[in-house]
Amino acid sequence: MICTPTFTFMHLHKTGGQSINDALLHCIKDAIEIGYHLPLRMLPEEAKSRPIIGVIRNPWDWYVSWYAFNNLRGVKNPLFNIVSRGKQASFRETIENLARYPETSVSNNIMKRSHTALLPEAFENDGGAGFTKACVSEFDSPTEGYYSLLVKRMLGDPSANVHLVRFESLEQDLAEVLTNLNVIEAEAIQRHLTKQPKKNNSSRGHYSQYYDADLTALIQEKEKGLIERFGYAFNSPDRQEELVSIEPGQRVQKVDGQRTSFLRVGDVKDVQLLKTKVEALTEADWARSDRHTQFDIHKETQSIQLLADDMSHTPPVKTAFYERFAADLEPILAMLADRYGPGGTFIRVLLARLNANSEIKPHVDKGYSLINCNRIHIPLVTNDGVSFSVGGVSQSLREGEVWEINNADVHAVANASAHARIHLIVDWAPSETLLKERKPFRMDLPMFYRAEARIDA
Repeated sequence: MICTPTFTFMHLHKTGGQSINDALLHCIKDAIEIGYHLPLRMLPEEAKSRPIIGVIRNPWDWYVSWYAFNNLRGVKNPLFNIVSRGKQASFRETIENLARYPETSVSNNIMKRSHTALLPEAFENDGGAGFTKACVSEFDSPTEGYYSLLVKRMLGDPSANVHLVRFESLEQDLAEVLTNLNVIEAEAIQRHLTKQPKKNNSSRGHYSQYYDADLTALIQEKEKGLIERFGYAFNSPDRQEELVSIEPGQRVQKVDGQRTSFLRVGDVKDVQLLKTKVEALTEADWARSDRHTQFDIHKETQSIQLLADDMSHTPPVKTAFYERFAADLEPILAMLADRYGPGGTFIRVLLARLNANSEIKPHVDKGYSLINCNRIHIPLVTNDGVSFSVGGVSQSLREGEVWEINNADVHAVANASAHARIHLIVDWAPSETLLKERKPFRMDLPMFYRAEARIDA
């Protein structure tokens, strides 16, 4: 929010707010930015009697903008990861999940638990998203959609003190409101908005391109109050435009494209041979791990790389440890190669140890490489005190079982036992996804889906 001596601007997501923020801070001497996307209840006491200005947008258009921004820009939005099943769901499924998010259902309760787990306790640590764990409870309604509840959370109920401008005629409507409120900087703000490029735009076509009849009707139903209040309608251009994709490219399909968190893909015939070698590893061997320093979420884990790509999604190299386990490892890799088919690369193979009485907190795997692989877990040393959770579903994995997980969805591990847990983790990727440039930890961006970035171009 931007607090000024005469009014407060509330920054509702995906309504041109960044451009307005910049204009107000540039043109009004005593304007102060307080947080980012903070809800109305966080308004400072001294500003509560002043007028509120906000921007409202056609709901059908808003949902497309939200999807395109989060899907194309490498944005780390916990809610997007959850409603899209870790970027595996289509636009239609993702937006249906988001619009229905306030409903009470078994699947929504799972999504809300997962969302809560990823959010911070305080706004100071929210990364600008404007959400904390406590905020999830605000999205609860059998009739209203996510966007309607977001508008209510950010701009409150209709009142004479709240002045809403339409995104579709933003500059004109904002100038009128500022003039009516006798804001002396109104003309300067209008000039600044006109001259500056729009912020956080996503390349896409008219919103009507992305809807089918059922999804159109769902938004009509869920956002009915806003639609009727502001006279919005679902409109298509008179001239049909060429479809503009709002996907970065074809992502690797996880768990066979099923709506599941775990997929059993086989068993290791004789896991004891590999287990015995793993148990013979010394503390000095495990101490070489830097996993706990690279990833805070893995501070209770150590790993030993066998095949490593430095997280660059380029052809991997065998480490000094590979030959020690090759005789027992290669039959497992051959079995997985048969399972996933020709044209693939084992991009990473590692041993991961989770300490006794410890946990890996809920998180999602991000970045181009982790999104574009199939992640397989094979427990080598485990017990009944270990629980693996993916997408809000918990599963006990037995020694020698071979499981693929949707690692782009929210996952966590709890080891309540007095013994360490050790998994063999294998990441398989289609060779066509491998990249030329060796640079670790790339974001999941459209540029890496283009032929010129691929190693086989």
